[in-house]
Amino acid sequence: MAKPNPLSMAAQVAESLKAPERPKAAPPPAPAAEPVPVKASREGKRFLGYYVEPLRHEEIKQAALDEGIQIQELLRQAVDRWMDANGAEAVAVVERRRARKAAR
Repeated sequence: MAKPNPLSMAAQVAESLKAPERPKAAPPPAPAAEPVPVKASREGKRFLGYYVEPLRHEEIKQAALDEGIQIQELLRQAVDRWMDANGAEAVAVVERRRARKAAR
């Protein structure tokens, strides 16, 4: 069995190390992407969420479909109703907590 020619192996290695050819007409560079603006409906607002069991999620999802609204809107309405019923107490608790923090 003949030994491989070291010169031919060197030529193969050199060939593999060559930079790949570039296309002759490269497409123009894409303009810098501008930051995606925040949706106006989310501007100045903070996220609020919680985890539910899969069955409860399906119930909420179906209720939103029945009402013809998104889950987010259904939950917003639920929180608004709770705040109407308990809002004065909830606001008072937050104000007391803020006053305690400020006193420290």
